[in-house]
Amino acid sequence: MSLVEIEDLRVSFRQYGGAVDAVRGVSFTVNEGESLGIVGESGSGKSVSCAALLRLLPPTAEVSATTLRLDGIDVAKAGKDDLVRLRGRAAAMIFQDPMTAFDPVFTIGHQIAETIQAHRNSSARDARKEAEDLLQRVEIKNASDVLDYYPHQLSGGMLQRAMIAMALSCRPKVLIADEPTTALDVTIQAQILQLIKKVQAEFGMALIMITHDLGVIAETVDRVLVMYRGEVMEQGPVQQIFDTPQHDYTKQLLASLHARFEPSRGSDSDTPALELKGLAKAYRIRRRRGLFNEYVDFHAVQEINLALPKNRIVAIVGESGSGKTTTGMMAMRLTDASSGQILVDGHDISNLSPEALKPWRRRMQVVFQDSYSALDPMMTLAQIIAEPLHIHGVGSPREQTETALSWLDRVGLDRSFANRYPHELSGGQRQRVAIARALVLEPTVLVADEPTSALDVTVKAQIIGLLKKLQAEMGLSMLFISHDLSTVKSLTDSVVVMYRGRVVEEAPTERIFSDPQHPYTRALLEAVPVTNPRDKRSRNFLSAEEIEARTPRLTVLQTGVAPHSKPQLVAIAPGHRVEAYVTN
Repeated sequence: MSLVEIEDLRVSFRQYGGAVDAVRGVSFTVNEGESLGIVGESGSGKSVSCAALLRLLPPTAEVSATTLRLDGIDVAKAGKDDLVRLRGRAAAMIFQDPMTAFDPVFTIGHQIAETIQAHRNSSARDARKEAEDLLQRVEIKNASDVLDYYPHQLSGGMLQRAMIAMALSCRPKVLIADEPTTALDVTIQAQILQLIKKVQAEFGMALIMITHDLGVIAETVDRVLVMYRGEVMEQGPVQQIFDTPQHDYTKQLLASLHARFEPSRGSDSDTPALELKGLAKAYRIRRRRGLFNEYVDFHAVQEINLALPKNRIVAIVGESGSGKTTTGMMAMRLTDASSGQILVDGHDISNLSPEALKPWRRRMQVVFQDSYSALDPMMTLAQIIAEPLHIHGVGSPREQTETALSWLDRVGLDRSFANRYPHELSGGQRQRVAIARALVLEPTVLVADEPTSALDVTVKAQIIGLLKKLQAEMGLSMLFISHDLSTVKSLTDSVVVMYRGRVVEEAPTERIFSDPQHPYTRALLEAVPVTNPRDKRSRNFLSAEEIEARTPRLTVLQTGVAPHSKPQLVAIAPGHRVEAYVTN
């Protein structure tokens, strides 16, 4: 008998002006030990279908189904006691944002132990001991310490591991993972996916993986369900879906995995559009030592030297905390550097006053990662796009509005959007508005900080295509900050790899992907999700100590650089530098 049976599921939400149909006629089953992937864009009904299975939808939802059964129980008719048993013991859910799934005022240990006690007859001591065991099983090394941590004290990857431990605490028969890796770095994502498959095998659970990332699907599931606008477009074995997709929408999804763009047309100018010389950032932090405080410097970025040639796209890649965004914000003079120089077209703008810097602002613009918080919620889209023109006194109010409308056209939005507000747009549409606002002044340098990290795979391809098209049209020089190496490979001309605040490798994009020299670069590339299920593999993840031990050792003869006790960036080929220990 199937653990999950859903036939002709329909979900609509009541709202002013009528009802919105979120799910229409969805049917699927999940057997014991099976892995099912549900893939589709935001708003396709993936999460709503699984929330309906657990009766987790809000009161405004109207649910109907010919069959809606979980572990043999009719969910639609289940009473309160049946639902308590089903949630946790029959099926458990890992949510996209673990921070919202944990209560911020209770410790991790308290919350996992509470879940164990709620579903099983267990003492507080036994529940806490089991909570510690579960944290160890999800590969949290200092599990006894983490029990007493609050959610805000853990990184995103650690918190997602704790979320998995809590989901496993009731030994569910079905584990539902709702976009569990969307906001995580590529290496942490690979670790979490490998962990989910490991615990699934250990506990003999079925798995429902909800995602918009086809790489995640290729890595983790046996069977795929493709959804679009509340309906099932196609379903079948994962290899069959990847090799011979039948529906046009599935073909479009798979095509976005392999999007390629023309290389940038370089400039003959020897002067870089943007140059960073010895740029560094240190934060003064306070540490408690007994009765006293001591202040130490935390070096977020350590003396970066970077050149962005004219009409080129240079990527900065690395995990969260590597210093990518801090470097980009210092380059824009949005974060004050502790030392170093910032040169735009050969002019040093490092120490200019705000007034003297204003003319340079026209030539340097930024697209932020979170478009929702970057756009003023009280302004219409036309006002948002025209605001830079108003600040710099470009044109009359009527000309500013007309320019804003023309930019809506250029970024692929209808002019009728002009009077809408940011909350009325999807994530991809908001990011288009953010790009229009950044480019309306026709800058020469653009810093794009993770502009596609939270977007669906098809929307991501559209935004990247738009950036590339505008870059070619305008002769832009772009600093593209990302942890998504598949995007970097298809878009950029060269790559700078950052690790713990310093550059460890720099080379043309093709060379970085074909011949990486630093162990951290190799680890990043190793973690990239596969694009076909037949290529999936088990991965080994390097610790900081292993990365240090595997850092290249080169001689003075190989580098022409004086030996030094610390690793330093050395040239090993034209345009290719790597951090290495240099010895005699």
